[in-house]
Amino acid sequence: MRLSCPALARRWTAAWLAALLPVAAALAQPLPITLASDPAAIAKMALGAERGTLVVGVLRGDKTAYGVAHNPEPSAAPRAIEPNSAEQPMFEIGSVTKVFTGLLLAQSVERGEVKLDDTVGQLLAGKLASPLPPAVASVTLRQLVTHTGCMPVMADGVTGGPALAAQFRAFDKAAFWAALSRIRLTAPAPPCEAAYSNFGMALLGQILAERLGTTWGELVRARITEPLGMNDTVIQLGDKASRMAPAFAGDRRQRLLDMAAYAPASALRSTAADMLTLSRAILAGASGPLGPAAVRMLTPLARYEGAEIGYAVMVRGPEGGRHTYYHAGVTEGYRTLWLLAPDTGEALVVLGSNARAPLQSVMLAIGKSRYPVPGVEVPIDPQRLADYEGEFRINKAKTLGFAVRSGRLLVRETGRGYNALTPIGSDRFAVTAIGAELRFRRGEGHAVVGVTLAQGGSRLDARRVSEAVAVPQD
Repeated sequence: MRLSCPALARRWTAAWLAALLPVAAALAQPLPITLASDPAAIAKMALGAERGTLVVGVLRGDKTAYGVAHNPEPSAAPRAIEPNSAEQPMFEIGSVTKVFTGLLLAQSVERGEVKLDDTVGQLLAGKLASPLPPAVASVTLRQLVTHTGCMPVMADGVTGGPALAAQFRAFDKAAFWAALSRIRLTAPAPPCEAAYSNFGMALLGQILAERLGTTWGELVRARITEPLGMNDTVIQLGDKASRMAPAFAGDRRQRLLDMAAYAPASALRSTAADMLTLSRAILAGASGPLGPAAVRMLTPLARYEGAEIGYAVMVRGPEGGRHTYYHAGVTEGYRTLWLLAPDTGEALVVLGSNARAPLQSVMLAIGKSRYPVPGVEVPIDPQRLADYEGEFRINKAKTLGFAVRSGRLLVRETGRGYNALTPIGSDRFAVTAIGAELRFRRGEGHAVVGVTLAQGGSRLDARRVSEAVAVPQD
């Protein structure tokens, strides 16, 4: 389960599984962390050595518990985090905002206000100054909420860095609708392989608001936060501004990220208590305060990074098995994780005031605990290891390379170092420290033709493209 910080900086999101996390990160964990762990221990791991404040909220059945970590530690013992949200610090939740947009779509579908296969062209007919290209007009709500609509990360070729934050801040609705008329899809026409898009999710939220004759922020208030009593989940802070945990990126202070047209993608601020209130309502299912929309929003709609995605909710776990639902986010000064485990009735919220807080260590540990891999080494003839050497392609940008050194099979992801693999069965290997399993596939003549990487409830398939691989030196 890898969470790549550079990718987060570019896309303001988080993927549970993209490939292998370096083993060193896993071995640095002081304690095994699960959803049953002390929230204070989770908070300490999630903040690491970074500056700032980090609050963890855990829901177990009907009971909530909170833990907090500070760096530097205050001179006097800080007041304990209480369930009363008015006592809790606030954070930007970044791309976890998309969960709210997905829930709004689920509610609108349940109410018959829109259909998943309604298109952008249909829903915006007569509302734009310039006509949309046919391919853009054909994108559906289903494709927007699952990132399969071929939408770019942001408008006008922006993919990351200062330009991304600048566009978040600068785009009002006029600029946003103007950008839609000139948007360039990543393929000739949808659907596409899922690729994360802030623009697409913002477009979804703005379309729902237009359809219902209101604003996205008002929809969130009227349909989610007010009915659930989430009084500290807001876009505009008003008199709550003093409660925002001071924001950092490493050791540097950061300003808050205010946005207008991109609000449905990343604009909300919230507390751990409010996010657990939302979690409880979703876990309650159709009989809870959100009604059937709570079930609908978790329903898988498309494939996403080796697993599935529902209504902007990432879904991990085997078909017919235990599922984990989550989203994560990062802004210039905050980093966030929201996770549900319906099979155990548990939820986890991690809110940190440092964009570089190592939340990936928490995700890795929870993934290992929920989807363990065998750890017992099975002896293998070293001569057979040559069967697995070579390059295996996952997609255009990512490969897995296997090489043999000193009688051990090693693996590396594109652009990373090698990790040693432990044989655990016939054509099966593991990196047990990070809960990853690799199963090789054989084809004609019993030759190895592919490999499947399973980690954290996801599966990525790769096909063999070359038997040549650079052998690392001792």
